[in-house]
Amino acid sequence: MVVLKWNGKKKRNDILLAKQETNLFHITDIYPPFGIDFKLEEKWQNLLIWGENKLVLKSLLKEFRKKISLIYIDPPFATGGDFNLKIQIGEGGKTLDNIAYKDKWSEGLDSYLDFLYERILLMKELLASNGSIYVHLDWHNSHYIKLIMDEIFGNENFRNEIVWAYPAASVKTRRFFIRSYDTILFYSNSDDYIFNDDPNIYMEYSNRVKNALKKDEYGVFYYRGGSHNGKKLSRKVYVEQDGIFPRDVWNDIPYIRANTSEYQGFSTQKPERLIRRIILASTNESDIIADFFCGSGTTLAVAEKLGRRWIGCDSNKHAIHMIKKRILSLSESNDILNWKKKYQREPRSFKILAIEKKKEMDSIPIIFLRQAIDKEKRLEIKETPNFNVKIHQNGNEIEIELLNYEIPFTNLILDKVKESVKSFSDWIDYWAIDFEYKNNVFKNIWTSYRTPKSRIISLKSDSYHYNEPGNYRVVVKTIDIFGIEITKNFEINIIL
Repeated sequence: MVVLKWNGKKKRNDILLAKQETNLFHITDIYPPFGIDFKLEEKWQNLLIWGENKLVLKSLLKEFRKKISLIYIDPPFATGGDFNLKIQIGEGGKTLDNIAYKDKWSEGLDSYLDFLYERILLMKELLASNGSIYVHLDWHNSHYIKLIMDEIFGNENFRNEIVWAYPAASVKTRRFFIRSYDTILFYSNSDDYIFNDDPNIYMEYSNRVKNALKKDEYGVFYYRGGSHNGKKLSRKVYVEQDGIFPRDVWNDIPYIRANTSEYQGFSTQKPERLIRRIILASTNESDIIADFFCGSGTTLAVAEKLGRRWIGCDSNKHAIHMIKKRILSLSESNDILNWKKKYQREPRSFKILAIEKKKEMDSIPIIFLRQAIDKEKRLEIKETPNFNVKIHQNGNEIEIELLNYEIPFTNLILDKVKESVKSFSDWIDYWAIDFEYKNNVFKNIWTSYRTPKSRIISLKSDSYHYNEPGNYRVVVKTIDIFGIEITKNFEINIIL
């Protein structure tokens, strides 16, 4: 086998056998199923993990080794650029571009290859024997990663190099042919792998075929021609599927534009229909799917809609926050199997785990800061914001109203940001209430938040009904546009 070598390449066993703590996670949030009593002893909850993915992969090995049916990753491509996610402010439509990740490698290609090699090795350890992995790349380095995948999975388990061809944006170059496709490398973990002939993965017929199709009382058909003894013949051929089984060039799925319903403000966001084809082809219902560069959360959203269990990971705190809101608002998104309809189902319970980064938790992203102090990626803050609430109680029912939100460091914030804030609520992106807080785990029983398409936030909760008398601890949590999280505790006495 041909093996790719580069400076600093580690030995396979050195990576897999390196000692690593396995209990790095702590639970930050739990999202109970809507309308269903939450139970801590539930057998499965989907996982959204904030942390560096190499640490996350090693930490998952103890519980999930050989259990994941599908891994899809859309890692950095080593383009040399920066990629953004948009942070919106309040209801006024003002947006700022925050760096989601830097795709620059100080030590060049060697460090990039080392980065992916280590992580893909660990992913193979998590992949079930009948599982598959799809690695989404582009023209920059897919040829190198193909050799790495051959080394790790064996070239006999290479299944496809999928070309996702999409219309090119306005490219002005006339120095080379315009690049308008990505490459997806598809490998199985063995020769016995899941692959489904599902009608929902089929590609549409070409316009030529569509125009030739006809319908009678027996179904949809076309005429197949031929000749015999110089005489032209034709016969009806009935088609059973609405489309054709996919080739390895996918030109039927457009990329995400800002005016589409699924757009999340993430510059490298992939379309749900692209991931749908992969998930339906390579998994069955209830299988576990993982994405360790989950970015805008497309893989997780599609897995949820298709009844698969999921694990997602990203190192960017704002990305995790955005994904959380995307999952919570899935009911208003498109039905993945019938795009013209709404999904109209609430998500199943999931929890957020974190490998804590204290400095990032108590700091302000650079995009919000005045130029005079624009020196670091984030600025640590000494004073945290504050909010006040009013609790409306009527017997065994309570409602909580958010009264204000005070920022103690407005002198550090750009004038254009402050000018965009018309009300205290414009500082707030998300707030939630756990009406029965216990076990040091916050359950998001009631939430209100802004999404890219819906900027209104409610300042008063729905009414919550207590069934038993007693003293209850209520916790209110806010997350502002900077990503700063604040919680407050209140005691409620319920007398029936």
